[in-house]
Amino acid sequence: MEETLFSLQQYKMQQQKDETIQAMKKKKLDMYKPDFNLFQAFCEQNFLAINFDSLELYLHELITHQHARLSTFNRRFAGVKYWLVHEYGLQMTNEQESGVKMLRSLYNEEDYLRLKSMRGIRAEKQTDVLRLIDRYDTGKKGDIRKRAICLVNLITANRPSEMVRLKVSDFDLENRTVQVMMVKQGDMKEKRLTLECVQAVRNYIKACELIAEDYFVGAADKWGNHTSRQISEVSYNQAIQSWLGFAPYTFRKTQITAMYQKGADIPTIAKQSGHKSHQTIMEHYINLRSDDVDEYL
Repeated sequence: MEETLFSLQQYKMQQQKDETIQAMKKKKLDMYKPDFNLFQAFCEQNFLAINFDSLELYLHELITHQHARLSTFNRRFAGVKYWLVHEYGLQMTNEQESGVKMLRSLYNEEDYLRLKSMRGIRAEKQTDVLRLIDRYDTGKKGDIRKRAICLVNLITANRPSEMVRLKVSDFDLENRTVQVMMVKQGDMKEKRLTLECVQAVRNYIKACELIAEDYFVGAADKWGNHTSRQISEVSYNQAIQSWLGFAPYTFRKTQITAMYQKGADIPTIAKQSGHKSHQTIMEHYINLRSDDVDEYL
């Protein structure tokens, strides 16, 4: 009898342990999903199979064509590798491991050495960014769309992954709020909007005849005709780069820095930006500009 009870207890403990491991595995898969999605999109665009040979081609593309930094290279490699091993049941060969090491060594070459430094997106003056956005304050449908998207991204300090998932139904314009899907945290967070931002969104909804279920960013042709289709983060990055000349993360860093310089405390900034860690804000977002230093020289 005692042996039977021990066996049942052991089985129960084993089951709980397996469930915990599965939960942690899922959490890690979710964490790496954005990186894997980019790899998957690359494979689809180039008619490649999802495997480690394609991963080598993707990593080569990251360095030689996209000029990704070493930190980005390492994160993407780790994320895609985890998915291929734990979700696809694949294993890297010694030759493939060696190939990735050789690709990583490109960062030691003169042509790519500058990509090795750890340098984040810089914050711009909020007034300068708003001035760039206001170039699209015209009556053209395409410009109305661009201005609304840029203002929302700036004021909410959203990540690209959050912008491409926004739907029109997420906005409560009467109360100047928007519900944002925080992919990393697996949560929805309410963020505030300015009156100018609200008016820009209203104009966009009217001009493009958007309905509640439409993706806020969506896809659009060169005339600004909107299609309710979720675009990739890569496409969104390219769009912002072409409109304003910088990466969309500049919005995030600019807004966080502007709020801090206006006197907002870190918890208030975290509420708008969606950060869980206050330390992350201080270490990676709150940086003094060169002209701030000049005042004390």
